[in-house]
Amino acid sequence: MRVCITFLFVASLFCHNAAPSVAQTFSPPPPLLFTGMDGILISDGGMEIPIWGYGLTSDGYITVPGPLLEYETGDEVNLAFVNNSAESHTIHLHGLDVNQANDGVPTTSFIVVQDEVGAYAFTASEPGTFLYHCHVTTTLHLTMGMYGMILVRHPGGVLFEGGPAYYSDAPLLFSDLEIATNLDPVQSYPFHDIRPDYFMVNGRSGSQLETGSTGIPGEPGTILSCPNGESLALRLGSMAYTLTKLIIPSELDAMCYMSDGRPVPTPFGVEELDIYPGERFTVLISPDAEYDGTIEVQSWDMVNQEYVHSNFVRIRDAALNIGDPQSPEPLSLSISPNPSRDFISVNSNDGRDLADWTIYDAAGKMIRSGHSNSPSMRIDISFLESGAYILESINGDHKSRTRFVR
Repeated sequence: MRVCITFLFVASLFCHNAAPSVAQTFSPPPPLLFTGMDGILISDGGMEIPIWGYGLTSDGYITVPGPLLEYETGDEVNLAFVNNSAESHTIHLHGLDVNQANDGVPTTSFIVVQDEVGAYAFTASEPGTFLYHCHVTTTLHLTMGMYGMILVRHPGGVLFEGGPAYYSDAPLLFSDLEIATNLDPVQSYPFHDIRPDYFMVNGRSGSQLETGSTGIPGEPGTILSCPNGESLALRLGSMAYTLTKLIIPSELDAMCYMSDGRPVPTPFGVEELDIYPGERFTVLISPDAEYDGTIEVQSWDMVNQEYVHSNFVRIRDAALNIGDPQSPEPLSLSISPNPSRDFISVNSNDGRDLADWTIYDAAGKMIRSGHSNSPSMRIDISFLESGAYILESINGDHKSRTRFVR
């Protein structure tokens, strides 16, 4: 049995809040996650959309969705996060078997106020696909981006005890937002009043699923592949306000084995699958030889039951990747302190010179560049506005991108 220490936020989709309890009074494990309310999501069209969310303290920036949290059946888990934001937050472990004190509903558990650390403990007793999200003013915090996915894997390369074997996992978290609300998050909303107009798969939309997720040139998109004859486990979950409808080509031989963290009584073939907010499914697909196609991810307005948008996730036989050009080994970089307000120290962890370097903002715009004939350097960032940035270093055919926060 392993002991895991991580961060996390989570909350039930349809619960409301009353007078909150205070955080548990004990020494929590060191926080690996933090909360922020000053992030930026770059849309498929290049628009900067304000977001709230969770991030790894080692990275120093928040993401939508939050970091994927991964455990193994039987793990004793301690989840801790530090609240670096101006509002209170909680953790609700959506679908996991936890006691009331660790459930994250403020009225029965506790809230974590600004600058405090919160910790939750549970046993990862059941394998499956689960979710997490903030449970304070839930509809608003959710649409602002405060959510993520949890995977509990069973040992031995099988979905569950006595279940089918598979090659690898492919987590796909479906979500959406209403741009006007993110631009002006001034109040809470009834669930049915949120009318999303931007739709995502793992935080990406449209062409980003092919070309990249943050507007940074050359960042890879989402292409799922596995060897012919093997199965890929699609870990599917929805944190959307819309109905997600998957259209899966018959050539993928899709079979659903799990629903909401439990094996289904009888596995069934899938060519179309409806996923409502908060639901999770595990579906195995087995691409035919030389298959190269897409799964369509449709979003449907649940109020008027109208189709509103489609994203596409590419599925490919891994054999088709053999002749592709291989990416050169990247540089290994570290930045400290991160975040920083004045200077950052950049180091090449493998001793190679940093060579040509460039700082980009979150929209991919070049801010500053230079050259270093050393494996380490110090850069003045005091002139930058507060926010997230990318440092790119290129040494011949080797390059790396590392995020930092000012």
